[in-house]
Formats: sequence, C-alpha cells, structure tokens
Amino acid sequence: MFEDFRLKVFITVAKTGSFTKASKHLGISQPAVSQNISALEKETGATLISRNRGEATLTSQGVVFLEYAEKIQYWYSAAAGMFGEQGRINAGKPIKIAADPVLASYLLPETLSMLSGAMPELSIELTSISVHDKTTDEEGDVPGTHFGTPQDADVEISVSPSPETIDFEGESHLVGVMDAFVVASKHNRSVNSAAVSEEDDEQTAKPFSTIAGIPVSNKFAVWSGYRPFLTPDLEARTIIFSDSVEAVKSIVRDSVSVVGIVPAQAVKNELADGTLLQMPVRLPGFAFDVHFNPLPEFSGKQICVLLKETLSEKLKTIYNYENF
Repeated sequence: MFEDFRLKVFITVAKTGSFTKASKHLGISQPAVSQNISALEKETGATLISRNRGEATLTSQGVVFLEYAEKIQYWYSAAAGMFGEQGRINAGKPIKIAADPVLASYLLPETLSMLSGAMPELSIELTSISVHDKTTDEEGDVPGTHFGTPQDADVEISVSPSPETIDFEGESHLVGVMDAFVVASKHNRSVNSAAVSEEDDEQTAKPFSTIAGIPVSNKFAVWSGYRPFLTPDLEARTIIFSDSVEAVKSIVRDSVSVVGIVPAQAVKNELADGTLLQMPVRLPGFAFDVHFNPLPEFSGKQICVLLKETLSEKLKTIYNYENF
C-alpha cells in the first residue's frame, strides 16, 4: 500500500514544479524529498518526475499517476474524518439535508451510506425538495438561482441549468454536474447496435453524433426537467414527459421503439445490469449544475466538509463512458 506521506511529497513536487520549493512547503530537506520520490518510483516501477536544471516536471506516466494520487489522498483524508477522534467529533444532533428529488433518490443514498456506515452514531434526515416546492416574493430565493442559506435544513443540495458563466460565490458552491444520458431498451433493434460498450473509445464509438441521428421510427420519453431544452423537432418526436424518472425508465425498458432522456445518476444500475443501453449521444446543453448550500454554522464542521467532498467524488465517478 502506498505511504500517505510519499504521495503528499509527490503531489507537492507536481504542483510546485521544484524539489526545492516542495521541501520548503513541506518543511523537510531537499534530499528527503528526493528520497521519497525515488522510493515511490521504485514502488510503482515508473519514472514519475523528470529532473532538469532545478525544474521538476511530470512524465507522461507521472501525469496519469497524479490523478490517482490525488484521489488516494482524498480517501485518506475522508477516512481520517470518518474514524477515530475526528469521527467522534462529527457525532451529535441529526443532520438535516434537503435535496433535489433526483439527487435524493439516486445519488445521495449511496453517498450517505458511506458516511453512516463508518459512523454508526451519525443521524441523517433527508428530505426531497424541488424548486417548485419553494415559493417566495424575493427574487433569487429559488434553490440554484442564488446561493443563500437553506430553509429548515443544515444543507440544501439543489440543481439548476448550467450557466455559460458563473461568479466566484457560485463557483464555491458548485460540486458537480448532473448530465443527461440517452438510453434505450436492449430489445430496441434499431439503436442497440450503436450502444456504448466497454470496448468503445473515442476512435471506435458507434455512428450517432447527435440525438437527431437516432432513426425517426424511434420516439422519445423524457424526464420533465429537460423539456425546456428540447428543440421543436425533438419535442415533436416525444410521446411523454414525466416528472417521474422511474416512469420514463419503465416505458423505455418495455418498448422496442422508445428512447429515453434521463439524468445520468438515475440509470447507473440499469446500465450495469444491461437492462438499458446508453446511446453515444452528447447532450451538453442538458446539464444541470449541482449546488451545495450549507448554513454558516454547519459549513465549518468536519462532517460538512466530508459530505461535500464525498458528494463531489460520487458525481465525478458516476459516468461509465465519457469520450465518445
């Protein structure tokens, strides 16, 4: 198992571009930095850092390893916060979370199980709330349209259509993106030959490049959240809009001609067991930003940091195919 400190030294060298700067940042000698990097390279069997006239640059293998190193460091930190003294500090009154219905149903249960499994004494109250559930006369009090304090919850996790630009305050609350997937039944013969497979990459991806490329014999079932994004021609091919993602998935599963457009998080299990197939179609305009809005008194707690980081990590790893 990789030593925590060796990874910390490697990440610091990668970020500073210098063994000297890394040693000053870490408070250790430059030879100690060199020794840790050499030990890590011996352990991995790869040259990770290129040394040249005082500069330290990542090799191609180092670039790849950096991504893994940062993830490992994250989980070291998360584990430290879940167990031992820090974990006990996190215990206390129930944590109240209000979340968008899709996130509450398909993403947060797995995220929260990781925390509660490590800290059995942790108590969580999760409620589902959409932008339509909150009414106010004050402009900007709808979740996702501003970043104020949540109501009746320690933290509110909301979604809103991804903007072309975002300000500094908005960026601090952004934890990830809820993308759309186009899916079809494995019995839909006109499209299943173009479905994504584990063997596909950017060069071998199947022919569809736009949603309009799906044969006209196929109609669409669409989660209602995407309705404002549909062009007139695609809306004309839609036979049902539903607030229920489960209803859309059920229609698609049982049909040989209906194609579904649903949030990526909602079809993770179906894609894994093969009951639904993912179509290689990009829908960049259908993205929703996910916002993490804690109360000020909750934001400083370790459990809040762990919840935010774990949620962000889950959003990053939800997709089984990204480069078609």
